[in-house]
Amino acid sequence: MRKRTAQKGAAVLVPRVARPLIAAVSIANGVDTLINPKPKIEAATPLLARTQGVLPTPLSPALAVQAGAAVKITAGLLMAVGWAPRLAATVLAVDLLPSTVAEHPFWAPGPPDTRRAHQQHFLANCGLLGGLLLAATAPGSTRSRRAKRRAKRRARKAG
Repeated sequence: MRKRTAQKGAAVLVPRVARPLIAAVSIANGVDTLINPKPKIEAATPLLARTQGVLPTPLSPALAVQAGAAVKITAGLLMAVGWAPRLAATVLAVDLLPSTVAEHPFWAPGPPDTRRAHQQHFLANCGLLGGLLLAATAPGSTRSRRAKRRAKRRARKAG
């Protein structure tokens, strides 16, 4: 009986610790982007230039970078406090993909040290993406399962 209680405690504790740790990366990145947007704008400009024919209106790189920073901070805070953590993790995962490709092009020609650094950051972002995908697909909390059971009972009584 004690083993089951310990497992249940760990199952509750791990997400409560892991979510803020994963979210902290996005919050810090978003704040850093708002404080110093120039490198991100320079990295986003060629990526946005390729979308000019696809998007109906041209998109300013500065606006895109600032909006991305706001999304990272907001979704990171939501995930950290546990409000809609799966939705927040999904938003952060979707936001991470283009920024990783734009900021860490290790496949581009350049000095070996620079390429190696880009590759390390790219792989670190891939690891973060894996954590976000795990958070996005994690089973619902006890509260949501309880709410589903109540809704089923009410539906049976009504119908």
